[in-house]
Amino acid sequence: MITVAINGKQEQEQQTNGVRKKTSFVRSQLVLFQSRKKFAFLYCLATVTGLFCLPGVLSELSSSGPDLLTIVRMTLPLPLSSLLVTAGTYILNDLVDVDLDRANGKKRPIPSGLASKKQARIFVVLAFGMAVLITAITLRPASLIVLSLMLVIGIAYSAPKVALMKRFMIKTSSIAIFYILCALLGMTSAYSLDLAINNPILVTSVFLTLALMVFISSTLNDMGDIDGDKAVGRRTIPIVIGKDGTLKLTTILAASILALTWIFYGAILVTGNEGSLVTTITTTVIALIVMMTLCRMRHGQRNAEFMRRQHKKLFPFQMAVHPCLVIGFFML
Repeated sequence: MITVAINGKQEQEQQTNGVRKKTSFVRSQLVLFQSRKKFAFLYCLATVTGLFCLPGVLSELSSSGPDLLTIVRMTLPLPLSSLLVTAGTYILNDLVDVDLDRANGKKRPIPSGLASKKQARIFVVLAFGMAVLITAITLRPASLIVLSLMLVIGIAYSAPKVALMKRFMIKTSSIAIFYILCALLGMTSAYSLDLAINNPILVTSVFLTLALMVFISSTLNDMGDIDGDKAVGRRTIPIVIGKDGTLKLTTILAASILALTWIFYGAILVTGNEGSLVTTITTTVIALIVMMTLCRMRHGQRNAEFMRRQHKKLFPFQMAVHPCLVIGFFML
């Protein structure tokens, strides 16, 4: 009787330990996603923008042809795929940059011990694999091609032998290209691709606006990591041209968004296509706010924590660009 009781207690403890391990793994995956969800949703929003920023897409979706389930199958997987690939890309970068993140004082899950490297690797594989499977549901070869390019950039960004993140200008440019691909992924849906082909000026305007915004954001983020990046021999834009030069560059880029918005609006009208004045005005307002924020940053560029705080303040405006690119065309 005693032996049976002991064996029963041991089995119960083993089951309990098994549940704890399982819970620990599930929790680690949630913690990893939680740590990068802000950027994952940002890039996901770029795909949503690609889906709905083209005039005429609502007519395509509301036509009597496709049923609701077909619309969901052809559209919903695309932003979800961007979400997963982006999250996987960021966690892969965190895996490679564990020591650097620790040096820069960043309390991310891997260096802080909330998730192990093995759990992070599993997260990356699951995220990338699920993105491919979800995109395959759309049965759109164009979508799979764009997703493949996103995966190539996402892996090459952190892969030791390629390490785009260590290359001057290529690092930030690859982030901008990845962002463009997220928007392009949305445009590859059955309801958007033909519209995108027929509106090259508008598509170019959307791509450049998104690319310039994320280029500015990524460059400013690097300003808070100068000491750590220098220690490992990286050549980011702030390290190469200095903080003041970086702020001047990003200010010029923000002004470029303002100028290009009106140039493309005029070009669209001249070619006889539909342009949105609402989109043009709201994008202009955001560009002006970014420029004013950059001017304030010049006064506190020696304080890394101040730079990070200013970068965080710009994030809502980076998010706001997406509805600006969409809402105006809903009103046409």
